[in-house]
Amino acid sequence: MSDQHDLVFSFRTPIEVRFRDIDALGHVNNAVYLTYFEIARSAYLQALSGRSFEAREFGIVIAEARCRYRSPAFFGERLIAEVATSSIRSRSFELRYRITSEKDGRLVAEGMTVQVSFDHASGRAAALPPRFRQVVEQFEGRSIAGGHGGAAG
Repeated sequence: MSDQHDLVFSFRTPIEVRFRDIDALGHVNNAVYLTYFEIARSAYLQALSGRSFEAREFGIVIAEARCRYRSPAFFGERLIAEVATSSIRSRSFELRYRITSEKDGRLVAEGMTVQVSFDHASGRAAALPPRFRQVVEQFEGRSIAGGHGGAAG
């Protein structure tokens, strides 16, 4: 995730650390960060499309997820989750995440997920809609590379 520092994050959404997020050591449990990524991803995709969506109408699956923990977060803390699309391929796209503390700006976690366009009826990966790249690039205000390697092309 070394290229993350060069990426411009144009989307932000707040996340409140809830009591249920805390583990026995008093900080946010490591598994919860994937839920924070999901919250941020859902808000990003809704902002991208300009509307709410239902899971059954949204044909993506997560093929890969990574998280790098930078500093602990605690109950009651308000976090800011930032999201950016880092690459778009024919059947998949990669999102990057950066989570910081709203109070002091410290980096809490960073990560990425690969989303694959999926046809639930056939049970197979499918091509992303033709306008997807255009919509994302317009929303992000920049052109987005095709990416390398990873999950589905």
